[in-house]
Amino acid sequence: MKGRKIFGGLVPYGEMWRTGANKAVELKIEGAMMINNQKLEPGAYSVFTIPGETEWTIIINKNTELWGAGSYKQEEDAMRFTVKPTTVAATESFTIDFANVKDKSATVQLYWETTKVSFDLVNDFMEEGKKNIEEAIAAAENTMGLYNDAAEFYLDYNIDAKLALEWAKKSAAQKERYWNLYTLARAYAANGMTKEAIETGNKSLTLANEAKNTGMAQTITKSLETWNEGR
Repeated sequence: MKGRKIFGGLVPYGEMWRTGANKAVELKIEGAMMINNQKLEPGAYSVFTIPGETEWTIIINKNTELWGAGSYKQEEDAMRFTVKPTTVAATESFTIDFANVKDKSATVQLYWETTKVSFDLVNDFMEEGKKNIEEAIAAAENTMGLYNDAAEFYLDYNIDAKLALEWAKKSAAQKERYWNLYTLARAYAANGMTKEAIETGNKSLTLANEAKNTGMAQTITKSLETWNEGR
């Protein structure tokens, strides 16, 4: 800021702003995202804005080689939408960051002076995860770690307990380790097979103790306590 009036001064209202300095800000996404209920395909994009006193226009453009707005072409926009600015504590330097980071979303925040605008990136990570698992399994059969990871993902997000059990069994059938036996125990529990969950959990606990993995042993013990209480 350096004592200057920023929005409505250094950065005029109602005019295209490169939203930073030098080369345009680049937003790169590896999976399809939803922004403002619009789908943005994987790729790299430049970010421009048109600041206003009561409303900002956010512009996501396909040209990532722009310096300033001089060569900007609206026909190259991937999307544009409006957001409402909010008043925040003064920030000396223009800042872009991510907030509210969750499994399927994150908030992009742009702020300077006492003004902040933000928008959400939303990704259907479960569908993407399921697709990645299917492709990986098809390409690499009989992989112990892969089956275990796939089962864990399905259990963590309550997608398909039966399929998770099938994969967990395939992992443990190759070689029994404390980590894949614990996944198998969880899969049994998720399918209402408490007896099998406890038996497998105890085997997992024994191996975890032998491996001196204290953290894992504690995790398994807590699960066993829950499963025993539910008998």
